[in-house]
Amino acid sequence: MPKEKTPLSTKILFGLIIAAVAALLVVFFLNINQRAEKKAAITIEQERRDWQSKMTALENKIPPRDEQRKQTAPPPQDVPQTTEEAITFKQVATEAVVVDSCKVMAEQLDLFFRHLDNQDYFTEFQLKGGAKVFFSEIAAKLIAQQPKITRETDSLLTILQNTAHFYRVLGGEKVFLLKKIMAHEKALLEPIMAEFYTLMTTENECLHIDYPIKLPLKSMYSYSVFFTNTLGGQSYLFRRDLTLRTLTKYYCVLVLDQANSNRLNHLGVDIRPPLNNLISEMDSLSGLRNKKKYLETLLLLQEKYDRQYGHAQ
Repeated sequence: MPKEKTPLSTKILFGLIIAAVAALLVVFFLNINQRAEKKAAITIEQERRDWQSKMTALENKIPPRDEQRKQTAPPPQDVPQTTEEAITFKQVATEAVVVDSCKVMAEQLDLFFRHLDNQDYFTEFQLKGGAKVFFSEIAAKLIAQQPKITRETDSLLTILQNTAHFYRVLGGEKVFLLKKIMAHEKALLEPIMAEFYTLMTTENECLHIDYPIKLPLKSMYSYSVFFTNTLGGQSYLFRRDLTLRTLTKYYCVLVLDQANSNRLNHLGVDIRPPLNNLISEMDSLSGLRNKKKYLETLLLLQEKYDRQYGHAQ
């Protein structure tokens, strides 16, 4: 006997019921997800505030870095009487101020690493030694295997290798974790990048600290050229968040200026084009807490290089 066909109206009604149930399920799970995300955002914001308050407390231990060298330690009870004793006392007092500055910088970085060690998204990777060892290993690998910054366009393969430089050197898992850190700790990028830059610029002054993360100016120069003057480096920055991209360019310009001052710009890279472009970009950017300070620094550099070489075309 032929099978009786289901009326078309019944099929439509059945389909509408299924669609309605599916819609209700989607709304239900979206509400659950939104609540979870809201709760996570509140937790992250509270952790950020706690971390920032600790950073501020550490920063208050010493005066601003541009004033540190003007100050000396309090004189001891036995004030030196001879000229020789006075010179020795002055040297010790000055060195004491530098030591404090280096220690505070190390404490601020360590505070950030301890913060990461307490985050669930970080601890799930179960890294031996925690965040400090993780960043030390990354810095060592990137310094040992640097991107090609000359004659990049001679070969398509070189461009592709530069574009995937961090993935090739660090591996997928480390790159994935770095992306998670940048996404979760976006609010902390400014103070942490500033401390890493200080770590580089005080390398010779803070030898007694022997911090495990090494950022030699010569290697940072290569990466600054990579980000500002190669297709692979610029392609990498275009794929990053606007805040991270702008801060990276800012510190690249500062490193290029340091390279000029220390006669390490062996490629003769002209700092003016990336400097002028960054001023235009940052002037229209919102969301950076220290934007005014960054712009003041860049404008001073612009005036310096325009005075030396003229305005870039």
